[in-house]
Amino acid sequence: MKTLFTIAAITATILAQASGTFSMIEINPLHGTEQFSWVDSGKNVYGAGELSGFVELNDQLFFSARNEFDNDELWSTNATQGGTTLVKDINPTGSSQIGNMVKVGNRLLFMATDNGTDFDLWTSNGTSNGTQKVAELNQFANTSLNAQNISVMGSRLLFCTQTQLMITDGTTAGTDSLLAITSYSQGFGYCELNNKVYFLLPSNIGQQEIWRTDGTEAGTELVTNATTALNIVSVLEMIAYNGKIYLNASVSGQGSDLFSFDGNVNGQLQKIEIAVGGNSYPTNFVLHDNAFFFSASGMTSANIYRITTANAIPQEVITNASFSWLNNITFANNSIYFLTDNQQQIHRVDLTSLNHSVTQLDGYSMPYYSFTPTGMLVGAGGKVFMALYDSINSKQVLFEANEALTEMNLLMPISANTIHPFNFVLGCGTADIFDFKMWGSNLILPANFNDAGRELWIFKADDLASRVVEMKNENSFAVFPNPTKGMLNIQTNNNGYCDQQINIVNVNGEIVLKKNLSTATTSIQLSSLASGNYFAMLFENGKAIATKKLVLTK
Repeated sequence: MKTLFTIAAITATILAQASGTFSMIEINPLHGTEQFSWVDSGKNVYGAGELSGFVELNDQLFFSARNEFDNDELWSTNATQGGTTLVKDINPTGSSQIGNMVKVGNRLLFMATDNGTDFDLWTSNGTSNGTQKVAELNQFANTSLNAQNISVMGSRLLFCTQTQLMITDGTTAGTDSLLAITSYSQGFGYCELNNKVYFLLPSNIGQQEIWRTDGTEAGTELVTNATTALNIVSVLEMIAYNGKIYLNASVSGQGSDLFSFDGNVNGQLQKIEIAVGGNSYPTNFVLHDNAFFFSASGMTSANIYRITTANAIPQEVITNASFSWLNNITFANNSIYFLTDNQQQIHRVDLTSLNHSVTQLDGYSMPYYSFTPTGMLVGAGGKVFMALYDSINSKQVLFEANEALTEMNLLMPISANTIHPFNFVLGCGTADIFDFKMWGSNLILPANFNDAGRELWIFKADDLASRVVEMKNENSFAVFPNPTKGMLNIQTNNNGYCDQQINIVNVNGEIVLKKNLSTATTSIQLSSLASGNYFAMLFENGKAIATKKLVLTK
């Protein structure tokens, strides 16, 4: 696995306004005079607030925001001021404090409070009347639907409360308990293998138990006890890939290592040696382009590793790496981006060639965004967007770059006059947080560019739109069945005289799977992807010529 290494020094240039337009959607006109303050350990974010939980449903973007002080509720937008509305005021006497929102079929599911004291399961189809309480769960917090605590099983959602493993189809009648939990430790690490969902559920004495379910009470069972099997006392991550489950776990008295499990009752659980004679501390588990990626720290250096269907032994993605550690592993377009201990350099690995390059940020630095799920940047259609710190002028700025980071351009609205537009209150002070999102060709930016408070900003990249929206050339190829449960057939007019490739792209514009087409009819398997909406993009001789929307159900 040979990789090439180059260093490209980048000097920022001003991006012409013709490449796109900024617009601010003001949700809270009574924003106050500051973006945030810290008083008696209470966090006050002025403007629309934290603006969190962005999820697409029926061509609308849903999120939590506030139109007055301490009143976070459910909102939706079509990327215009007139099309941005409060869906429902769930808690008329205060904030509903909506937790993570999950799309299941044609509805959203989330935890919220309508009384300010406990949290219950809610659903929404995007309308006020269709936003209703599903089940009284009486939870102490809104974290039951966090990403590590859920799994979408076709049209149903599996999740854990503090006392029960539950499954729901978004209706009261279709919400059931599968297992009583007595340890008050939520299950996490949900991953699907062989049509069953596996998850870690610590026992009432702290032993690390792996369970699985087929979505029924009778089909919910203990698979293996990792503590009694290998003296594992802690599991931090779990992921399923190519017929196995991989764990980031620690044996008693040691640091963490990579382990594999075959998924069978009392089956084979074994350690995978990466750092011989020490611990490898694997993290950043990601499935991308039909491969399993993660970062790990060996005895002498850190690296990114890859496991494929052809090779279950972890392979270093970057040869001759000498990093002391890696941070902010982010996948965008067809690349991996990450930081090391040098905040003035961004590393990139091209996932097609595995070439490794480094971009030097002259006069700028990249903050460590390790506490945000977005990562260090977002991207689609061959472009990436990132927030950098201008060390010369001591302020935050937004940049647009090409995928290779060989061209970077300063990208700020004309009205920008604040020093830290992306600040967020954390602990007893402030921290730089990057919480942007791609929505088609729109860049969604919760920001305070103009002293109006933290509001919803949208950047529409004109030349990006044609790359990620559905093209109108309907006769270039066909995909079927659509919707599909996993197997997708692709039929093109390939006559053998051109190079064709199909890319499967998610709604954020990220390539999640690709395949070269050598015949007129090709089949690909999408079962490793999550249920939802995707685009099938047909490329011919390296140029996108047509796109079709497809739906994956399970």
